[in-house]
Amino acid sequence: MKNKKIHIVSFDIPFPADYGGVIDVFYRIKALHKIGFEITLHCFEYGKRKQQTALEDFGSTVHYYPRKKSVFSLFDKEPFIVSTRKNPELLENLNKDNAPILFEGLHTCGFLSDNSLKNRLKFARMHNIEHDYYNGLAKNALGWRKLFFKREAKKLQDFLPVLEHAQHLLVIQENDYSFFKKLHSSVYLLPISVPELKISKPVPTDDFCLFHGNLSVSENTNALTWLIENVDEIQHQRMIVAGKNPSKEFVNFCQMKEVVIVPNPSEEYLQKLIQSARIHLLYTEQSTGIKIKLLNALLSSGRVIVNPKMIEGTNLSFHVEIANNGEEFSQKIKTGMKKPLSEDEILLRWQSIQNEFDTEKNVKLIEGLINNN
Repeated sequence: MKNKKIHIVSFDIPFPADYGGVIDVFYRIKALHKIGFEITLHCFEYGKRKQQTALEDFGSTVHYYPRKKSVFSLFDKEPFIVSTRKNPELLENLNKDNAPILFEGLHTCGFLSDNSLKNRLKFARMHNIEHDYYNGLAKNALGWRKLFFKREAKKLQDFLPVLEHAQHLLVIQENDYSFFKKLHSSVYLLPISVPELKISKPVPTDDFCLFHGNLSVSENTNALTWLIENVDEIQHQRMIVAGKNPSKEFVNFCQMKEVVIVPNPSEEYLQKLIQSARIHLLYTEQSTGIKIKLLNALLSSGRVIVNPKMIEGTNLSFHVEIANNGEEFSQKIKTGMKKPLSEDEILLRWQSIQNEFDTEKNVKLIEGLINNN
């Protein structure tokens, strides 16, 4: 391939890489740059995330677009997460050359079917099955939020035919592959992109259980609430919860349940907790995508206890202990606390994770598809 150029359209500013979706985008950008791609990066700027000079190290050009939210967008036929990202300037910049385009997430696919891009090589990265995700959000929401999530789920499902205009879909896990293969003839499994995984010597673990994640996200706080209220053994062990931006009510809830909560830990301290926990507890009601916190836990020296939905559609069942209910969680905690993993068990797990989630190796799939176009 003589001229390795690519446009990447990111649904958010992918740095700092501090939550699941942007971690996937950022480390894919980094890996593509490392194997020689010249990247034109397009980002949507909204909320508290601001323009980042660090991205200029990986993108030859970085464009930022405001995400235009308004009450009128709620009545648009297209999904809110799509219509608010249809900035005409983005389309203009995509048309400045003929390089392939990688649309990161269904969020960014508003121009996928535009006639001006008809002859371009286009990839769509599916981070999950969006309408399933929004239906899951609706189940745990009340009032106008519930209505919004249900309407958005329906719009997202109706929007799926736009994917016919991409030559290739890149999906994150096996369940998603099965779903999207029914909609498109060219679907590839591309594991989540993560930092380079470096195997070091396992460290001794301390006798505590850890739950970590973004505590401003209801999915995570609901999961922890379920664990505390259904797993009796938690009351008999030292339990630590660490994560970003917990609400005052949630902090009070943890303290009332005698659970140690660490709000907004530094990255260094969070990694120290992850590495030293004897047991990691993970629970989810939604089997969408692959959770970064699951990979972080698996790259520690501790046991990882999960419910079945946490690993659904992945190849990670050999590396975790599966609990179907509160009683099974309790029993596995009690047993695991007395018996840390051996060094051989830890190294075998790490090696397997490293092989599957080698981002530099995995992104060569994109290079190959471009070469074969």
